[in-house]
Amino acid sequence: MKEFISIDGKKLESSIPLRALFYGEGVFETFRYNNELPVLMDKHLERMEKGAKVLNLPTKGRDFVLKLLEAEISESKVSDAYVKICLLSDGKSSFSSIPDKSQLLVVIRKYDHPRPSVSLKVNSFRNISVSPLREIKSTNYLENILARREAQRSGFDEALFLNEWGEITECSASNVFWFKDGVFFTPHTNCGLLEGTTRNFIMDIITELNFSTAKGGYQIDDMLTSDFVFITNSLIGSVPVSSLGDISFDMEHPIYLELQKSLIDKLKWT
Repeated sequence: MKEFISIDGKKLESSIPLRALFYGEGVFETFRYNNELPVLMDKHLERMEKGAKVLNLPTKGRDFVLKLLEAEISESKVSDAYVKICLLSDGKSSFSSIPDKSQLLVVIRKYDHPRPSVSLKVNSFRNISVSPLREIKSTNYLENILARREAQRSGFDEALFLNEWGEITECSASNVFWFKDGVFFTPHTNCGLLEGTTRNFIMDIITELNFSTAKGGYQIDDMLTSDFVFITNSLIGSVPVSSLGDISFDMEHPIYLELQKSLIDKLKWT
């Protein structure tokens, strides 16, 4: 059956990705384009394809995505850019229907360098570890937005999520690590978090630097007694955490600075 759709009383003549608009049904990736596509581009596309499979969302194919990206970035004339690609769902608007097509949205703007450090606040509501949305980078990002706003209203930069068991999971747009007793700690994916491309990349670097990484279910107290804390994602690389609540951390620990330098070098951001 044909659908009749209007916005502000004006009939829509062209197709828009209704399922993404109505239900947040879509997947996205963000990354920094620093004169070339990121070294982890394959990992970004792999994660997007994985998310699309979970949502039964038709994909565009890697060649199409890469060619479109290069063309759009070239036209933008931005050499150091924030790039966001969204695979948006389209099809019948009834909520349980399977999408029959997708559209690729590309956003490009000048890259804004991250702040030198961030302060964290434990979020008031919990992540549910068994939610199927935890393992994909879905365009349904409202919980993350609400958490970030809550943190900022309280005078902090970023929110730290706990799961239903009180275990640390992730921040609103980043993964989290801390260093204690010669070991780097980070929550296990089973705790309910999105497995970041930079998260996995930095764990390889930690191994190269002859340190070990422990992944598990950790409580806030485990982090509060650490030497330093930092967050990671594909836009910031890594940024040290200045504080969690009223507890402060070392932001210039030599081990962290060595790790950060190695990451920046490998990302070709120098």
